[in-house]
Order: sequence, then C-alpha cells, then structure tokens
Amino acid sequence: MRSDSSIRNASPLERILALVISHVGQKPCICPNIDLQWSFSSQMLTIPLLWQLFPSLKEVFATQGLSQHHINQMAHCMRNNTYVLPKDLSVEYPGYACLLGNMLETTGAALSRADCSFEMAIDIAAVTTFLLEALPPIKSSSPEIRQSSTLDEDDMALLDEMEIVLNKDLEHEIVHAMHSHFLLQLTSVLFGEISMVSGSNHGPDDKEVAAIGAACAFLHVAFNTLPVERMMIVLAFRTELVQVLWSFMKQCHENKKWPSLPDQLSYLPGDAPGWLLPLAVFCPVYKYMLMLVDNEEFYEQEKPLSLKDVGCLIVILRQALWQLLWVNPKAHSNSVKPIKNTSAYSGNPTESIKQRVSLVASELLSQLQDWNNRRQFAPSSDFHADVVDDSFISQAVIDGTKANDIMKQAPFLVPFTSRVKIFNSQLLAVRQRQGNHGVFTRNRYRIRRDHILEDAYNQMSALSEEDLRGSIRVSFINEFGVEEAGIDGGGIFKDFMENITQAAFDVQYGLFKETSDHLLYPNPGSGMLHEQHLQFFHFLGTLLAKV
Repeated sequence: MRSDSSIRNASPLERILALVISHVGQKPCICPNIDLQWSFSSQMLTIPLLWQLFPSLKEVFATQGLSQHHINQMAHCMRNNTYVLPKDLSVEYPGYACLLGNMLETTGAALSRADCSFEMAIDIAAVTTFLLEALPPIKSSSPEIRQSSTLDEDDMALLDEMEIVLNKDLEHEIVHAMHSHFLLQLTSVLFGEISMVSGSNHGPDDKEVAAIGAACAFLHVAFNTLPVERMMIVLAFRTELVQVLWSFMKQCHENKKWPSLPDQLSYLPGDAPGWLLPLAVFCPVYKYMLMLVDNEEFYEQEKPLSLKDVGCLIVILRQALWQLLWVNPKAHSNSVKPIKNTSAYSGNPTESIKQRVSLVASELLSQLQDWNNRRQFAPSSDFHADVVDDSFISQAVIDGTKANDIMKQAPFLVPFTSRVKIFNSQLLAVRQRQGNHGVFTRNRYRIRRDHILEDAYNQMSALSEEDLRGSIRVSFINEFGVEEAGIDGGGIFKDFMENITQAAFDVQYGLFKETSDHLLYPNPGSGMLHEQHLQFFHFLGTLLAKV
C-alpha cells in the first residue's frame, strides 16, 4: 500500500479500508457468501457523506471497478425484494438517501470506463430509480425551475405542505451528483447499441425494451423528485433521448404491439399499458424542445421530428388521452401493486402516473395543434376522438362527468361542430336558470366614441360572468362631451360592438398586424404601443364571447 500514490497520505483507517475492499472480484474472494446486511454496500455506503470523510477511498472505489460489483449486488437485492439497509442514523440521514448520494458520486467513473457494459448501465438505472422513489421531492431554490417542473397544481400543493427532512449537505450531494455528465453517460451507454431506424416487422427487441424501460423509469422518478430545468436542457439538446423514444413508440404503434414495462417501477400493475412510461418522459422533454425551436426549424428543417412523424405522434397522443380520460379514467384498486419503499407520495401511485401522463400529453397535443393551426401539416380530424356522439354531448354540459372533464382538459379531442352543440346547450341551460332576471340588470355605460376601446375596457373589464350574461346598456358621448340621443333597445349595443371591433382590429391601433393576403394576426410589438396590451386582448375575447 505504501507504493500506491493515491493513498499514500491517507489515514491508517482509510488505508485499511482500501486494502479490504480492493480484493473484491479477485480470487479467493468469499464476499458473495457473506450476509448482504453486513456487506460494504449496506454498512459503509450508507454512511452520510462517506467520500468527504475518505476522499482517497473514493478514488480506489471508483477506479478499480468496485462500484460495478456493489451496484450489481444492490440491483440483485432489489430484484429479489431484499431490503438490507441498516437502521437510519437519523431522520436527516436516511440510509437510502446516504446510499444514493455516495453511489451517484462514483457511478460517473464506472459509466465512463471503456468496458462499462449495457448490463451495468441497466443496474445503475434500476438502483437509482429505486432509491429516488423513496426520496422526498427536493424543492428547488429557484422559482423558475419549480415552475418548469412537470408537476401539476395538486402535486405542487403537496410539496408545499411536506417538510423536507434531508440534511442540506446530503440533499446538495444528491442534486449535484445528478449532473449533466451523469445523464449523458447513462443515456449514452443505454442507447449506444439501439438502432433508431424503425420499421421492424416484429417491433423493438428485448434489449431495446430493457433500455427504454430503464431510462424512462429513472427519468420519470427523477422528474418527480429533483429540479428538472437543468435535466431538461441536457436531455433535450445533448442526448438522443427524443429520437430514441420516438423510434421505439413509432415501431410499437406501427406494429400495434406495446411491450409491457411493469418491472421498471415497483408499483405499476402488470397490465399497465406499454406507452405509459415512454409518454411520461417523452412528452415533457419534446414539449420543452418545441418551446425553443422557431418556425424555420419546425416547418422547413423538420426538427426535432419530421412533419410526417409529428402527424403520427398526434395520433398516438390522441389515442392515449382518450384511453386515459374516457375509456379507463380510473384504475381498479385491486390492480395496483404495493410500494416496496417509503415513497413520499401518498395515495395511489398508479393513478398518479396516469394523471401525469394525461396532463403532459394534453399540454403537448394542445401545443402541436397550435403549430398545425399556424401552418397545417396534419388533418384537423387527427386531433379528434373517433367516438363523440349525442350521449357524449349530453354529458359534457354536466359538471363532474367524464365528458365535462375532457372538455376542460382536452377540448381539441372533440370536433368543432360537437363543441358548438355543447356550447349552445350550456347557453340554453344558463338562460333557463336565469329566467327573465337579465331584463332588470343595471349595467349602463357611457362611452366616448373617440376613446371607445379604452373607455369600454376601464368600465367593463371587471364585470363578472353573471354580469356579462345580462343586458349591457350603452350610451355614446360625442366629441363635445354630450350624450347622444337614443334608447338602447339593442341597436346601440350593436353599433357599439361594430365600432369597438373596428377600432381594435384596425392595424393603425397597433394590436394587430396584417399579412400580404390581408389576414390579421396579433402584433408581436403591441406591448411597445400599449402598456395594457395583454389585458386588451383578453377583454376583446370577452366581448366577442358576449356577442
């Protein structure tokens, strides 16, 4: 040991530990016959911030391939449902969190080795996923990062109510270790031998299924646990994640066969649809990419996916959403496997992942519809569910029904003509509830013709929904400040609407600009002309809805 320069200046205890652990894998080695509860992984790697205490030992552990042995050992324990971690030192230093932090600090060296195998990457992903599942969600200090998370409002409220008990140094170690280099290395080894050329008559092979399942399970749990902004940048633009996942999903869709991935997450039932995990990861990453590409990249260069592939993606998302929101909106409680660890999320985790997928898929499909509206590359009917009948329309007007929930979350699934029928039914129901009360409303406004939009906004923007349903009486003030003669029996309000829309949509006013073929679009520079430009757009929409 004296000749080993990496540990020459180490303490005697550190030297002894380095000597003891370095024999692993060499003959004669009896470690495989030792009770795993007394193994190095269980007893030493669960010491809080171990590598800060023994930096030289970390170098020996990382460079001599020892991490591969112990990670494989931990993966084997999890596959056999063997929980061998010792009793936690304290609530601030739970054993699983200490193990995760220490392991992540050394896996980078293992993944960067030329001889790092595919199986090793699978084990690293499995162990990391298992330990992250037990970790309470870590709050980011940056509000922007928290806002970019894929968590929905209920989950964010849950985070705010939860007390994060991890020691701050341990929390920092875990977050810091999940750096861009780690994500690059792990996805590179997992996807290194996967062909992204789809078209197999039999769908993805076993190795591709294993790689996709391991990566998606790990990233799904990481998205729920760690700040995601930095991960999104790396995954979207420095890895092949989107291309690999799309190739996998496209093959499965074309062959009408989605491999089951229940083994990747302990709580997924065996009959969970095979698209659940891939979509949980693909949708937020691809949505993030679409936020940063411009029209030329999307339409002309067809990046990050070809327009033909985007059309196929729309169909996949539509089918998945319809399945989650209409066909099977709630899973049976007896189909859920129990969680094998102390996950911070309460309730039904299977339903949690389904709700997450329905949310991110809705957001992405809505975003793709916006791109299609700008320049059509797919038929509008591709966004519509196949089965929207009179029964659906009758349910859609009733709060709390599946159809009503779909109208709120994913209205693009319903054809426009059906949405018109639903809207008219809702208006009729409101009128029937109100009866003739609208006749006695006292909403009367004095509007200057030469300041029609500003006066209308200042007086009407605060109207409630009920007020807007009632009658709005308008009287005009001329340029001399005198009220014009006339009784508003409907004609003056019609005159008011014609004048205000003419003023607001006039390109000289600055809210809209005109294309070469005389079509209007919102002026990107409207904020330079009107401080309240966004409020004006919202108000115009309200008035048009009133009409």
